[in-house]
Amino acid sequence: MEEEIQKVETGARKAWPVVMSWVGGITALIGLFVSVGGGVTWFENNQKQKAELQARMALAQAQAKQGEYQASIQSYGDILKAGPLYRPALDQQLDAAMLWLENFDVVSRADQDAGQAAAAALDQIMPILDSGLTRSHGSEAADVQAHIGWAHWLNKRIAEREFGDMDEQNLRAALKLDPPNVYANAMLGAWTLQTGGSLADAVQHFNSALATGKARPFVRKLQLGGLIYLDKKGARGESVKVANDMRKSSETLDEEYKSRILGFCFDPFGPDHAELVESLSAVPPEDAWNTYLWLDDNPDNAEGQRPAHEFIKANLLELSGKREESLAQYRVLQREVKNRSFTMTIAINAAIARLSHS
Repeated sequence: MEEEIQKVETGARKAWPVVMSWVGGITALIGLFVSVGGGVTWFENNQKQKAELQARMALAQAQAKQGEYQASIQSYGDILKAGPLYRPALDQQLDAAMLWLENFDVVSRADQDAGQAAAAALDQIMPILDSGLTRSHGSEAADVQAHIGWAHWLNKRIAEREFGDMDEQNLRAALKLDPPNVYANAMLGAWTLQTGGSLADAVQHFNSALATGKARPFVRKLQLGGLIYLDKKGARGESVKVANDMRKSSETLDEEYKSRILGFCFDPFGPDHAELVESLSAVPPEDAWNTYLWLDDNPDNAEGQRPAHEFIKANLLELSGKREESLAQYRVLQREVKNRSFTMTIAINAAIARLSHS
């Protein structure tokens, strides 16, 4: 009996490691399944988070492209709440803030004046620019610093909250950091014109900005915005040079700007003939004529435009030294407009008298 018990105990001792090994294997297998299951869940959650992040980034990008800059900045801000150091969102939010400044337009509520609306917008933009400057280098830092200077200028001019020279300081710092920088030069050119500075200095800045080949529509907007209606000798001539250059380069100029340049530079029957001479003498006669036609290209009013066109053509002949041809054209016009336009008659008579006594 004892022998049988010993046999059973011996068998049990031999079987126990096998049983425990089997149990350990099952446990390990269960652990593996649990681990794999957890990994799959983590992977699925991670992919879902990536997809959501991509969708939110795409929304913010689309808003910026559509000119909804404030909404875009807010969308990037929402992304950054979850990841404050997420560099793509930081960089693209900075780009949206700079674009907002470049296209700054104040829309105020009924209970809010333009200054208040501008101040509210600039309060959102300026901290983003300041933060962006700390992580930018080289020409990118110059881009940001120039925009900071422009923000201070808008804060002074539209929001009326500044009285110092932070605008000029930042613009000149950007120029020093990157002398050919398109934004520093274009903004300094506009700032110079709007603060009564040297026209020659402003022209030099704009030419430097255009030479980069970057942000050309923005440069043109600042350039024409500063020149048109500027009460300074030479402004009309520079405006014509810009329009002529844009025509020859096949650049787009909207109808509003065309109308403004026409009224400022090519008023054929204005009281000051010297202003028209400045405009028509700014570029070679053929270029002046073609640019004038490019600006005044309304096919629906061809007949109504004809007397003005003929008067401009006669002026160009006069300026080219073709006195007899010019005088003959003035006299033809004199007969055509007789009893039709008092203003045109005065200008034509003055031209005939000028040539008759020269």
